[in-house]
Amino acid sequence: MSKEILTKEEIKNEIIYNLEIKKLTLDQVRKAMHIKGETMQASFINALNSLEEEGKIYQDEEGYYKIFDSKQLGKVQGVIHINQTGQGFVFIEYKGRKIKYLIKEEHLNGALEGDVVVLNNIHHGKTNYADANVEKIIKRGKGKTIFEYAGNGEFIPYTIHGNVTVICPKEELRKLVVGSRVLVDIDKERIAIIENKAVFEGHIDKVVGHKDDPDIEVATIAAEHGFLKEFPADVIEQLKTIPDKVQKEDLKGRKDLRNQIIFTIDGKDTKDMDDAISIVKTIDNHYILSVHIADVSYYIKEGTPLDIEAKKRGTSVYLADCVIPMFPHQISNGICSLNEGVDRLTKTVDMYISDKGEILDYVIYDSIINSKKKMNYDDVNKILEQNIIPQGYESFASDLKIMQELSEILNKNNAKEGKVDFGSDEIKIITTPTGEPIEFEARKQKTAEKLIENFMVAANSCVAEYHRWLETPEVYRVHGNPNDDNLLNALRTLKQEGLCPKEEVDSLINKIKNGHYNSQDLNFFLTHFKDNENYLVISKLILKSMSKAKYSSSCDGHYGLGLNYYTHFTSPIRRHPDLMVHRLTNPYEHYEPNQLLPYYNLLPAICEHDSKMEREADQAEKETLDLKMAEYMQREFAEDSGKIYTGRIINMTPYDTEIRLDNNIIGHVTPADLAHAKAIGHNQKLKLGERVCVLVKEVSIPHRVIYFNLNYKELSKSKQKVKK
Repeated sequence: MSKEILTKEEIKNEIIYNLEIKKLTLDQVRKAMHIKGETMQASFINALNSLEEEGKIYQDEEGYYKIFDSKQLGKVQGVIHINQTGQGFVFIEYKGRKIKYLIKEEHLNGALEGDVVVLNNIHHGKTNYADANVEKIIKRGKGKTIFEYAGNGEFIPYTIHGNVTVICPKEELRKLVVGSRVLVDIDKERIAIIENKAVFEGHIDKVVGHKDDPDIEVATIAAEHGFLKEFPADVIEQLKTIPDKVQKEDLKGRKDLRNQIIFTIDGKDTKDMDDAISIVKTIDNHYILSVHIADVSYYIKEGTPLDIEAKKRGTSVYLADCVIPMFPHQISNGICSLNEGVDRLTKTVDMYISDKGEILDYVIYDSIINSKKKMNYDDVNKILEQNIIPQGYESFASDLKIMQELSEILNKNNAKEGKVDFGSDEIKIITTPTGEPIEFEARKQKTAEKLIENFMVAANSCVAEYHRWLETPEVYRVHGNPNDDNLLNALRTLKQEGLCPKEEVDSLINKIKNGHYNSQDLNFFLTHFKDNENYLVISKLILKSMSKAKYSSSCDGHYGLGLNYYTHFTSPIRRHPDLMVHRLTNPYEHYEPNQLLPYYNLLPAICEHDSKMEREADQAEKETLDLKMAEYMQREFAEDSGKIYTGRIINMTPYDTEIRLDNNIIGHVTPADLAHAKAIGHNQKLKLGERVCVLVKEVSIPHRVIYFNLNYKELSKSKQKVKK
């Protein structure tokens, strides 16, 4: 290699070139490439590590690097995911098909969720599944997990599966007491195996609390996913400079809408209200819909401590009865919340909409409003669904009826444009004032909730189109087209399990194979089964075959909504992407041409981080739901261990059978328990969507999982009743 400075890609290419000739140790590769000097050494090691993380090279036990040839090595490399029951799985694309590698808990070898791992001891089955072991960890995903301190330097893993422990520096142990629950940054290199435990080095990142603290379980989940209640000192200091009410000088350049009939509609307990609405119906039966969004960007200047912390958090997270906000309450519940009867700074989108639901024109501008009413969904639904007007709503009922009229028009137009209605399998936790779970309700989207969703989608699409038209940098919300193979596999499963009529499925399958389908066809298919008792199972299976929505600096459209232009503009109090969109939506004439140039380079990384934190928040919310379900069933099990529950199978794989009970609790039956049932003579074949009877076998609070045993005696009785 010449002494001139090479790029990282050039160094990687030369490493590959040398390893294609023969396998080499680290020193041998270095000598072959004539690596000298600290700068070259650092670049070389960086390139070598990148190639290993990308799965292009492999280092064996003797220290030799070689080209990663999966067939020759008998190994594969990928990102591992670990479910509640302790099973790991890695997806690998091979010759156009996706193979799922399953790793049992005892073979995880210290791997954590999101790690890049090498798998060996691979045994392929007849399907697209294979069993494997984790050979080694190439790169930690997050590398942080929860341990409990047992004293004398011993740590017990709390949330992770497998026999794993850590050794932390002695000086870090001084702040701990027995029972301290800590977030540990765990190294990827195993240093020993002691008493069948994989031992790693680690450092204490944060003391989360004590195992006896009343809210420790929710705090544990939040910390694992990077959400902390406390704000840094510099953020608290900056809060002193933020006013608690609108100042006279803040009105400059804003349209004054304080005399208009504007109001908010949210949940009863909502305190961070970032959107308000108003409407006018014209004499030619068109509508002027106005969506007013809290102007958070006015108070949170770029590069300040509040902005840096919001960027780090990415989003607010809602964990049962606990909210960990993106901004301190002084911002989220105070000066930026569109509270009733106070002046607030906003960004307004006025939309001119036809009686067919087409947005004919729109305008975006800075404004000031004074919300006339803090409405809640329950009261608004009484007006719109039952024609009952609660006290205090009398002067707003006519506007609400016009809004309902427009929302229904938008519904029809959205379906025509190709919006896919996947339904909702969300579950709402009802708790006591002390946080104890007492009920789990299926969350239903009623008229008022749908109305707000339709209006926010309309505003978001207008803002996205505005930026696309200006060709300015922007944060878009994108949702890619489904992978045809994944969608076909989901449809074939529906047909095999008898969940949908063969004719209906085959019709859509043929359209997909011929390339003559779009989101309207998929929506029509799902709508056809809206009243089917297995609709949520059908919808969930289709949804799993889709790609996930994410943030992007490219305007690539939103398949699920059937829109070419879409962004998130309407929740800047609780979502960082929306705050960025607000900054970039300031009137274009305010910018000098060179001011926008840096954003072209900055936005891709910001979008990637915001997408990641959204996934972390979703997972934290799911784990909190699982936790509360486990707490509920643990209490039920203690009161009556023989109680029989009925439910429905909502997911089946070779490693897990997932059941949702009639009380909306979700639990699992392991393959071992199914195999045991067959061994003692219960050979009834179970199918996706089938109703079953179960007993609680075990509840794990640390892993937030409920295990069921199938009750075949009651199952047989219920089947006989169905036949009769």
